Amino acid sequence: MHTTIIITFGLALLALVLFIGERLGFSREALSYGFIGLWLALTVINAAVGVVTAHQPLGSELVIGSLVFALPVGALALYLLLTRA
Repeated sequence: MHTTIIITFGLALLALVLFIGERLGFSREALSYGFIGLWLALTVINAAVGVVTAHQPLGSELVIGSLVFALPVGALALYLLLTRA
């Protein structure tokens, strides 16, 4: 359940970054790099908390963390591909 919540948060964060960033006039490249960097940092922090406080094995956190990172980034790639001007 926690994984689903985090992935949903990532998708909502992506929508906010794209919506607000485009309204402020940032390029799609800048928004993409900014989101990927921010989402990578948040994913690593989430995995570290899982290992330290929830005592999850590092291997399982790496696998789940990869999925948590990849889904919103994949949604970003799909958005960029479908809205190419």
